[in-house]
Amino acid sequence: MKKETSLFAILTFIALNCFGQLQMFNLFVPFEAESVQAKQGFTTQHKNMKLYFIKAKPSLYREFKGMGNYITLEKAIRESKIRVSEVSAGGTVNTLKFRNTSKDSILISMGDIVKGGKQDRVIEKDTLIVPGQEISLSVYCVEHGRWSPSSTGRNFNGYHSQINNVVRKSIVKEKSQGKVWDNVAKFNTAFGTTTSTGTYTAITQSDTFNKSLKDYKDAFRKAILTDSTIVGLLAVTGDRIIGCDIFATPNMFKEQMENLLTSYVSEAVYSGQPVTISDQQVDQYLDGLLANEQDQDKMLENNGRSLKVNGKKIKITAFDK
Repeated sequence: MKKETSLFAILTFIALNCFGQLQMFNLFVPFEAESVQAKQGFTTQHKNMKLYFIKAKPSLYREFKGMGNYITLEKAIRESKIRVSEVSAGGTVNTLKFRNTSKDSILISMGDIVKGGKQDRVIEKDTLIVPGQEISLSVYCVEHGRWSPSSTGRNFNGYHSQINNVVRKSIVKEKSQGKVWDNVAKFNTAFGTTTSTGTYTAITQSDTFNKSLKDYKDAFRKAILTDSTIVGLLAVTGDRIIGCDIFATPNMFKEQMENLLTSYVSEAVYSGQPVTISDQQVDQYLDGLLANEQDQDKMLENNGRSLKVNGKKIKITAFDK
């Protein structure tokens, strides 16, 4: 009986722990066992937001050895390597067509905003588009008051950034076009950038917002770029965790860092409070997210997203409950 019990325990451990990549055994997290404080070099704070760093262990590098580089949607649009358009002349609010016209693989991130077409849109989930591939993707409208072709007709030739983390979270948890519009309107109202079409991208017209965004990002960028092993961030403000994003490689993280920071910082500028959440609470959250594949998938069902390529997770995005 004892041998059977031991065998069951071993098989259970294998099932729970050997099929994932973005978990504790491949990642250095900010906390040692039974510690109530983050390790030195794993956090940085500026005003109302604190970041915790997740770093790659040697095993993570081995796991993704030989993985090619994926360019961002921003770079693909800038270099005309992707064609983004309405699905038809009439268009469909919650669907767009993406065609990779290059020899590069393009990583599209949940929260990326494209400008043009009949109205500006935000991408609903992470997707990898290989060379020559054409697919339709789910999107949400972030420009409530326009349904007419822009100067580029049915095409989208502009990239804005990743959307405010409040909206990004709403896309995952509430899955409602109405909620997206509500949050976009509240965000624009808060910074005095409400326009006739209600587009989210009008936020770039706010000097107050732009100044605060730059202030935060300059401070965080300086801390992040000193460590080449960082593959993810967990962000907090006030007494709450606002999100966590982890990537397969440091290079993938670095490519996405600027727009990811924009999303997090936008929430801190919009509704941030002095940081009061404890390191212990953050530690408990990461334990739940990174302990094993089964619990991670369950947690991400309603509170996040994951992207797999060839059976391996290359990115996870998680929000607090």
